[in-house]
Amino acid sequence: MIKGILFDKDGTLIDFSLWRNAGINVIQTIMIEYNLNDDKLNTELQRAIGIKEKGVEPFGALAYGSHEDVAYGLHTVISKHINIDFDEFEKHVVDLMRKEVLRDDVEFREIVSIRSLYEYLKSNNIKMGMATSDSKQSVMHMINKLKLHDCFDFIGSHDGTMNMKPHKDMCMRFCSMYGLEPREVAIVGDCYSDMLFALNSGAIGVGVLSGVSSKINLKDVANVIIPSVEALFDRYVLEALDEKNYEARELSA
Repeated sequence: MIKGILFDKDGTLIDFSLWRNAGINVIQTIMIEYNLNDDKLNTELQRAIGIKEKGVEPFGALAYGSHEDVAYGLHTVISKHINIDFDEFEKHVVDLMRKEVLRDDVEFREIVSIRSLYEYLKSNNIKMGMATSDSKQSVMHMINKLKLHDCFDFIGSHDGTMNMKPHKDMCMRFCSMYGLEPREVAIVGDCYSDMLFALNSGAIGVGVLSGVSSKINLKDVANVIIPSVEALFDRYVLEALDEKNYEARELSA
């Protein structure tokens, strides 16, 4: 059986709608600040970062990129209407995005009970970590709000000390901390970049369909595809993760 699992955060452990709402709110704020009142422009800005009428584009900036990528996408559109310095705009958008998910009233909805998952994996001698492109401050806000201080053996985030996914850095740190080989680690995520992260690390890529991606987005790069993290409570599924194939298999609890 595998000895460690690194989970992506948003779309894997936490409902991704949090970020969709954040993106919509940031666009509304920007339009007010720059005195732009145009429904068509609002829609164009949403599409520029991957916000659809329902859901989010799996390869859009909001799902696949960083806050800086979101700023770039918005600037590409808004610069057609007003003259604004990109560096200044980027800094402002990044700040707005971070503030959105640091609000006291933000709701982090667990896709599965994270505490139950941690306890189950611990009972099977599996270390549980998180690897996210989100900021450390945002991650800690989520952990504090959900009271999960003792539920992660490792946290990798966008804190300036580790390279961002899909670079293998976070996985290598996790392995080094617990004496694991990458092939003994599963990387679970809802995004194509998570599966590239697994591939670059030499780990097992487990795609979940609980976030922004569908099976067609993940099947060419994931080793295994499961409906959601909840499937890992099935011991058959958990044991099957280390049976590495190069064609994605579907496992369901």
